[in-house]
Amino acid sequence: MRHYPLTLKLLGSGCLFWLSGNLAFAAGETLGLDAVTQGTLLLKSEQPGRYQAAPTQQTDVEMLVTGPIVRTQVTQRFSNPGAQWAEAIYAFPLPEEAAVDRLAMRIGERLVQGVIMEKAQARQTYETARQQGKRSALVQQHRPNLFTTSVANIPPNGEIEVRIEYQDLVTWRDDRFSLRFPMAVTPRYRPRAPDKLVEEDIGLTSGWAVLPGEIPNAVPLDPDPDPESPLLNPVSMRVTLDAGLPLAEIASPTHEIRSEATGQGGVTVSFTRGEVAADRDFVLEWRPVAGQAPRAAFFTERTDAGDYALMLIMPPAANAPLAEIARELILVIDTSGSMGGASIRQARAALHTAIEQLTPGDTFNVIQFNSSSEALFGQSLPANSTNKRLALGYVDALKAHGGTEIRGALERAFALSPGDDQRLTQVLFVTDGAVSNEAELLAYINQSVGDRRLFTVGIGSAPNAHFMAEAALFGRGDHIYIGRIDEVRQKMEALLDRLEHPALTAIRLTLSNQADVLPDPMPDLYAGEPIVAVMRLSEDVVRIDIEGQLGNTLWRSGLTPTQTESEAPLRGLGVHWARQKIQHWMRALVRGGDPEQTRQQVLDLALRHHLVSQYTSLVAVDVTPARPQGEALGQHALDANLPAGWQPGSQTHAVQAADQLILAQGSTPSLLSLALGLVLTALAGLVARRPFKVAS
Repeated sequence: MRHYPLTLKLLGSGCLFWLSGNLAFAAGETLGLDAVTQGTLLLKSEQPGRYQAAPTQQTDVEMLVTGPIVRTQVTQRFSNPGAQWAEAIYAFPLPEEAAVDRLAMRIGERLVQGVIMEKAQARQTYETARQQGKRSALVQQHRPNLFTTSVANIPPNGEIEVRIEYQDLVTWRDDRFSLRFPMAVTPRYRPRAPDKLVEEDIGLTSGWAVLPGEIPNAVPLDPDPDPESPLLNPVSMRVTLDAGLPLAEIASPTHEIRSEATGQGGVTVSFTRGEVAADRDFVLEWRPVAGQAPRAAFFTERTDAGDYALMLIMPPAANAPLAEIARELILVIDTSGSMGGASIRQARAALHTAIEQLTPGDTFNVIQFNSSSEALFGQSLPANSTNKRLALGYVDALKAHGGTEIRGALERAFALSPGDDQRLTQVLFVTDGAVSNEAELLAYINQSVGDRRLFTVGIGSAPNAHFMAEAALFGRGDHIYIGRIDEVRQKMEALLDRLEHPALTAIRLTLSNQADVLPDPMPDLYAGEPIVAVMRLSEDVVRIDIEGQLGNTLWRSGLTPTQTESEAPLRGLGVHWARQKIQHWMRALVRGGDPEQTRQQVLDLALRHHLVSQYTSLVAVDVTPARPQGEALGQHALDANLPAGWQPGSQTHAVQAADQLILAQGSTPSLLSLALGLVLTALAGLVARRPFKVAS
């Protein structure tokens, strides 16, 4: 397969552009095109007709799970097999609540520690070191779950190792613990901004840009690589699990794993094959022995910066289902191009399960959306056998194509008024969330959801987990992820069961002493979910009183922390509290907070706790210049994996205001045809004065 990097320039709504053609062919070491044999990206050399290998990247992940805390070390090795000094730029995902607080760069036996700086200052420090020929690394956050590592001055035939560390919290639900480590970046659709002039240069290496104009990365078009070819961005994983509880089961629904006892009561988990392709999220689940699942937990940490605590408590299960309450269920399904292949099959199966479980007392409607949206019925109709049969047939016929215009689908869903003011409206939104305008969408949900409840179902091997979780939070609902077709019924039935039971609402914590408690306000909970709170303390906690509304019943509980409930301090709670506080301020911004105040609050917190954020970055610089002055430095955005299950041949996105560009697969003759087609399309756009598309 041959790859063709293209540069696309957009002006206005996409009617004027130019193409430049640096050809990069899949091949091995520096050689001529007649020797092309396998899938290593080649770059032009100074010698015409000769090419050199681009930098490569490999990732090793070490996770330490201690109770509810996950401490993760991600080691990225950037190798340069070429003859030119290189700069590598690699985009990668992390969990949406990851608190990234450490960076180290290893060159041979030397280890250079990173420092936290304000984002612009960190970038300037990196650029200065880069120009001076010093080996340097920069870690930046572009989204809460999307980061880049830039590494400058990798010597010819040399390697630089970059290690980052972050902290996260395990998920506890339905007496089962889990963690999620994202390994693939889902290319994101950027909705067109009408009535605005957009001028932007976008570099593409034969694939989808991850976020055009923002992150220099590309996702190759090949959906089915040769199994004999080396893995693109291989990942190894080692999880040391110290759950603090006797375990009945350790499993992964996403990967084949092996587990071994450590001898100290813990377990180590790794991939059965040693390394895997970074094309899907890794999920690990563990379940305590029956009767050993905790009902409450309290952990503390004392640091020079202050004292911190983490509380988890499981409310009692609700007895009264919502089935007796009149309900309207709006089912929204994403049928955009990114949902092609396995994703659309999973989404259709999810809606099948939801429709089949509707009761005669419910009303419902189905909305599908891609570049536009449409509803099956003019208004929500009773869930009788005739209407359910019509809906099932409608869902079965849905195909994936076009853009991902979530805003229009939300507006249509919220505009569908229930036939009876006494009905509870629940919106079930099924999507991969492959969009770049999350902040705009979350602000709209916050302003418009009203008394409705919004539930999100993340579909596919690498859904946008940040959007799924935050949309459900602002919509006072819940969220789940479905990665395989055989998971659909079980996970959907569990979610639908939660929809039918009252949430624990109006949750309030009262402490015996002053404390900064997060989240604030406490979100609504559904069956099987614990109350989780992290706090910065002014003194030791004597008692915590918790209350909430369980359906129509007032629920109260008390927690008296003792040494037996927290036998030893738990490291990292301060980092977790700071990350939650940053998230608190960013949510306040979505709710209409002052941008400058938010920036200053986040900046102060991030600098104090050494955290990467929207306004801070980590940078490491080796003080000794390495690249001789006068020698060129080649800049290379490394390819990312296409998420498992994607079918690029069936997907089309509009090229307008920096939307993704999808290029056709093919061999050498297709490049001329593609370029000609683009030019003709552009001319037609100039005449028609309206957006145009590049179809695969």
